[in-house]
Amino acid sequence: MVLSQPNEQPLNVVPYPQEVTMISCNIPVLPGSITIKSNIESVILSISISRYQNLFFPFTKNIVGDDSNKIELSISIASDDETLQLGVDESYSLLIDQGTYQLKSNTIYGAMRGLETFKQMIVYDVVKNSYSLTCAEIMDFPTYQWRGFLVDNARHYLTKDMVLHIIDSLGYNKFNVMHWHLIDTVAFPVESKTYPKLTEAILGPHATISHDEIEIVVAYAKTYGIRVIPEFDVPGHSSSWGVGYPELLANCPGFPASSVPLDCSNPNTYTFLENFFSEIAPLFEDDYFHTGGDELVIDCWANDTSIQKWMKKMNYNTSDAFQYFEDQLDIIMTSINRKKIAWNDALQHGVKFNENTLVQTWTNINDLRVVLAAGYKTITSFFYYLDRQSPDGYYDIHYEWQDTWQDFYASDPRLNITSNAENILGGEATMFGEQVSSVNWDARVWPRAIGISERLWSSTEINNVTLALPRVGQFSCDMSRRGILSGPLFPDYCPLPEELSFSLKPVYQLSKDEVNLILKKKF
Repeated sequence: MVLSQPNEQPLNVVPYPQEVTMISCNIPVLPGSITIKSNIESVILSISISRYQNLFFPFTKNIVGDDSNKIELSISIASDDETLQLGVDESYSLLIDQGTYQLKSNTIYGAMRGLETFKQMIVYDVVKNSYSLTCAEIMDFPTYQWRGFLVDNARHYLTKDMVLHIIDSLGYNKFNVMHWHLIDTVAFPVESKTYPKLTEAILGPHATISHDEIEIVVAYAKTYGIRVIPEFDVPGHSSSWGVGYPELLANCPGFPASSVPLDCSNPNTYTFLENFFSEIAPLFEDDYFHTGGDELVIDCWANDTSIQKWMKKMNYNTSDAFQYFEDQLDIIMTSINRKKIAWNDALQHGVKFNENTLVQTWTNINDLRVVLAAGYKTITSFFYYLDRQSPDGYYDIHYEWQDTWQDFYASDPRLNITSNAENILGGEATMFGEQVSSVNWDARVWPRAIGISERLWSSTEINNVTLALPRVGQFSCDMSRRGILSGPLFPDYCPLPEELSFSLKPVYQLSKDEVNLILKKKF
């Protein structure tokens, strides 16, 4: 048994585990020869186990091997608590040796992370048309508790099945947050029974997301240990609110319609938001609720005559008005029992957030330092903009476009941070959808985002691009065999199963009963 060091990565697993001890054996296995037994009963875990058992062996025809070798993976979990919130324990240990196959964790979500690692340790030999199981002992846990991914459902409508397909890909990469950017200036695709005219701002017929579909997404994500956090961006990026309810918007002639924010002076604005958020929040289980706050065209408020009068009466300038708006959001968040997430922009206008606000820093490292100096907890995004050809700080370095995965890989959320670094909870990849739809989503995201997934999970000492490249390339091939359109990073041969269908549908279809059980809905 040999404990591998950061400059030795003998295990072909992504993200790379925290501690690996290699054992000198490879165990021949055949399709159908692996069973899984757990010590607890959990609908969520059972779905995860079923999913992985269907993924273990992508090739089944004429496989060479000994059919007498049967393997039972024993899963031992300390607690059957299915609560999924920030800070849930995702650690696990995995032992694969001759006659010993054990996966241990404290929670079902740690077991899920171990199942993904176990799956990647089943190696297919294309020349011999055979499978073997790599022997090793692994102790693993994430470096960052927040490993998020922003999915934009506003600029291009994504169907429920496409969102579930995206969740599959995030789960394979051990992301644990899907930040669902549900609305923006151009569209408001979310059904509201309280304010049905909101969906007058949609991009096409039937391009809406129902309450039932939201619940399916939340439940499906939970089977991967992924928290779903909604974002409803206010007061900027809010033109879509005003298509059905124009009284919500400020009136500033001469400003582009796309830049008009909500009216901060109108009490009905806050009543509307409280009623709408009270309707929507129960569809999501997470403690956090993202209220946006980025790229506010604050001068519009200064050019609205009614807002001018209100600010004069209140002895406010535009920064004070922005502070007032955020304070009202705090009151609303308390009423719906949620914690606020906001983009860092408001701080640049002199706004002070409630101390419990989680700040998402998307601009640059200097602004990150300002956020930390103010004492806020934060998640960073500026390193991880997948919609950009040149990620933050990198220009014209790579000839091959996909090689930007290396930039993401090199960018630790705490890189060059010397003060209050412990307040950085993690990072979040962003895929804003101006030029991305279901047609090209996978190809734009993968395999580039694999670099982000490993950076947020693995030890900071696991940072050698040369060592990581063959692992990332092999995992990209593995993802493609699972139906994710993840392409190559170098010349290689990646055989795909004949029956594989890139249908952009989830690998598992939840029944209504399963949704209800996962969300613990009363019948």
